[in-house]
Amino acid sequence: MKRRNWHSLFSQLPDTELEKLAVLRLLECSNGVIQHQFRDGHDDALSPEETRAAMAFSMHCIKTMEIPLGDEVIRFNEETANLFQDVRTLYVNGMKRNDPAAREEFFLASSANLQAIGLARLEQAKRRLFNDCYELPVHTLDWGLDYIKGFLASSRR
Repeated sequence: MKRRNWHSLFSQLPDTELEKLAVLRLLECSNGVIQHQFRDGHDDALSPEETRAAMAFSMHCIKTMEIPLGDEVIRFNEETANLFQDVRTLYVNGMKRNDPAAREEFFLASSANLQAIGLARLEQAKRRLFNDCYELPVHTLDWGLDYIKGFLASSRR
């Protein structure tokens, strides 16, 4: 598998696209924590209905690269959508299909993506989702943001 310069690819995206990616990544990571807590029977896990609704919304946004928020729909430019799809393919191959090379490349790409987005944009995305997203309970956005912070801290070591 050929390595790509993910830092360069993501840092070249316009600020507006990074802002949109912040919303998508926070949704994605919040949903991931929701799913893990449900499967693990965690005390704070959402109900099966809330868990299904969060997953359906998050996966719809990821697959369509559109995020409905209130009266607005966030749409990504083609370059961003293609780049995100490349990372998503690495995730599926690495995590779901157990390909070690794809998993390693996914973690590099994901880390580069989140570093290019930055915590300030992620905090802004949290406020935006808090105000305009009704498909995930708002406290789960903290779960996603905490996961991202931990992931970024561990990827810097």
